[in-house]
Amino acid sequence: RTPSNQPILPEISTINSFTLTNQFGKKITRNDMKGRPWLADIIFTRCPTVCPRMTQTLGELRAKLPPTLRYVSLTTDPAHDTPAVMKAFAEAHGSNDSNWYFLTGPKADLMRLAIDDLKLISVPKEEGKRDNPTDLFVHSSLYILVDAKGRVRKSFEHDATNLLQQVKATLKRLETENDR
Repeated sequence: RTPSNQPILPEISTINSFTLTNQFGKKITRNDMKGRPWLADIIFTRCPTVCPRMTQTLGELRAKLPPTLRYVSLTTDPAHDTPAVMKAFAEAHGSNDSNWYFLTGPKADLMRLAIDDLKLISVPKEEGKRDNPTDLFVHSSLYILVDAKGRVRKSFEHDATNLLQQVKATLKRLETENDR
């Protein structure tokens, strides 16, 4: 039961079937993600600005959130971000854990999951507008919470001052809903 002062979280979209490859070269599908909530973001390993910060923040959050929560970082640059590159990036940012998937695969599949399902943005940056050679994409800097049933329920700004509290409160609300 959700207290009357708390509306049920909206169901923003549903995650459709996907098969991508994690940093260990293992295929990860939508079915692998079902049964537990997950936080997702979109990054690329050559990113000079927000991606390293987002990855670091997610790493810091992980230490303070329930161990059942999973994490997904999708690349927007699969031509460069092979599983080996994603693994090195994950390790450089303190993650070699099995509950954080750094996913790569065919660009169309990544974009379908990121844009259509997770409602993230990823747009290649025109060469003349790049601040430096690795300034390749304009993309969302949000974390997206997907519930245990594969539904997108909430987004969070990566640099929100009370990010940890927001995520914890949302997870609590999902637990309350599951008791319905």
